[in-house]
Amino acid sequence: MSTQVHRRRRKAPRRRSAAPHWLARLPYLLVLSGVGAGLGLCAFNYFRKGSGLMAAALLIGALARLLLPESQLGALAVRSRSVDCWTLVILGEMVAFVSLSVPPMNKTGLVLAGAFGVVIALTMLVRGVRLVFAGRSARTGEPPPD
Repeated sequence: MSTQVHRRRRKAPRRRSAAPHWLARLPYLLVLSGVGAGLGLCAFNYFRKGSGLMAAALLIGALARLLLPESQLGALAVRSRSVDCWTLVILGEMVAFVSLSVPPMNKTGLVLAGAFGVVIALTMLVRGVRLVFAGRSARTGEPPPD
């Protein structure tokens, strides 16, 4: 007979908050959807409008990080409040500066930018597939593919 002692993990009591749990993800989803919509506009040759939308979403994220408590921010609260706010403000202002300072492109520039975007999308797709297969093989005990 073994003398091992089985310990139970104590779980912290759940507090009932006033706001639903999905509300904590709302500021992050607003920033993410704003950046995604801006990228979509950029993909359809509306570079200035798309970049402006991305800059506005980042600056709204900085404002949300500054004003809202951490319990309502979700993934926007990563580091300290000041570091998060400054990062979002600097990124938002840089995107706004680029959107206002880049001259309009001709057809050749648009085709090259589109081809570069396709290469980036394919690279991200391949990395995502490799990540999924690496996660599956880690669960089954097989070595990850090289």
